[in-house]
Amino acid sequence: MNWRDCTDDGYQIHLGENQGSGWYPQFTRRSRKPSVAHNHDWRQEMEANPGEDWAPQQPRRRRARRAHNEITSWEHSFNDNCNEHRWEKVDAGYYSPQVGEKGTLSKNDRREHKKRRAMRRRLEGEGSEKRVAPDREALEKTISDLRSQLDCAAQTIVAKDNDLERLDKEKEKLQQAYNRTKQRMRQIGGMLWKEGV
Repeated sequence: MNWRDCTDDGYQIHLGENQGSGWYPQFTRRSRKPSVAHNHDWRQEMEANPGEDWAPQQPRRRRARRAHNEITSWEHSFNDNCNEHRWEKVDAGYYSPQVGEKGTLSKNDRREHKKRRAMRRRLEGEGSEKRVAPDREALEKTISDLRSQLDCAAQTIVAKDNDLERLDKEKEKLQQAYNRTKQRMRQIGGMLWKEGV
C-alpha cells in the first residue's frame, strides 16, 4: 500500500511520509495539517542533527509537591486527626495548642500513649539489668538428657525400619504366592472349560 492511500494517521510505517509532505490522506479530499510538526520546521531539525530521531520537546513537568510532614512539624499541625503527625502527638501526650493551651488526647490516643510509654520504660530497663552467668552444671545435665532422648529416638527409628523391611519381604512372598495361586486357578479353569464341565 502506498502512503497516499493510507488513511490511518497513526500508522507508523507511513508516518514519516505523512509528516514530510504535511498531508494526511482521508476518505474525503481535504488535506490536514501535521499534528506532530505543527509550527516547527522539522526538515531543518533533521538536517542539523542527522542520525538522531527527531521528536518535539517534552512539556515542562511541575515540581513535585512536598509531603505534609516535610512542610510542618507536629507542633504546628493543628488538625487533631492528622495521620502524618499522630504518633509524635501521642508520644508528647497532647495535641498541638491552637490558642495557647495544650489539647487533650482522645481516649484511644491516651491508651496508646500509656502503652508506648510502658514499652519505652521496659526497653530502657532491659539494658540496665545485670547479666547472670548461666549455671554450667544445669546446662550440661540438660544436654545429656537431650542426648539420651535422641539416642532412644534413634533406636526406635532403627527398630521401626527393621519392621518395615520384614513386612516388605513378607509382602513379596505373599504376592508371589497369590500370583502362583491365580495362575494355577486359570490353568484349572482352562482344563475344565476344555473338558466341557
